Amino acid sequence: MSEQTTEQVSEKAAVIKRSTRIALWIVASLIILLAVGWFLSTRAPSTWLDPTALAADPESDRRGRDLEQNLASAIARVRPAGEPWAIRIHDIDINSWIVRRLPQWTEHDPTLAWPIEGAAAQVHFDEQLATISIAMKDRFWSGSFTAQVEAGQIRLVPGWGAIGLLPVPAGAQLATELLEGDGANTLVLPKIFKLGDGRQVEVLRIDFVPGAVEIEFVTR
Repeated sequence: MSEQTTEQVSEKAAVIKRSTRIALWIVASLIILLAVGWFLSTRAPSTWLDPTALAADPESDRRGRDLEQNLASAIARVRPAGEPWAIRIHDIDINSWIVRRLPQWTEHDPTLAWPIEGAAAQVHFDEQLATISIAMKDRFWSGSFTAQVEAGQIRLVPGWGAIGLLPVPAGAQLATELLEGDGANTLVLPKIFKLGDGRQVEVLRIDFVPGAVEIEFVTR
């Protein structure tokens, strides 16, 4: 009996030892996962451009001004009524405009400033995908969107999201709800806008391609 009890004690000790090792392994794994997640969340996306370096680049001011002038000229140009026309805008030009021209615009119109103080934003284009990234408090928040041009509106449909390099599946959806309100599934933009001379410009098509967005219009 005594011998059997000793065996039972030994078995229980072995079970406790194995359980302890498993628990320690689980805890260590969780700590490692949390550490890796924290590290990934602090890393900038691979497409992120250093805003300070971008703003210091003399070409950024030129690209920003050219973007404004070329866009204004293309939209205001008198064209045959109903004839489609298109433009291509590179993401480097948009991001240059953000760091160089937008601050100048906000000096004259404070309503154009970012709604979140201290945030820096960039946009990058890939095949049928636009990624909006925001740097805020040492973190990089990103969300991808596809564009759908429909009757009366343009819908930006959220896809994946990320904090730094850490994937957050619902990240873009959360950003959409933050901007549009609870329950919103898309960001909605108007597809028709009026010019000062009474003409209307309508967006017919939006295509995201690597490094640029192609937009087709018609002026009526």
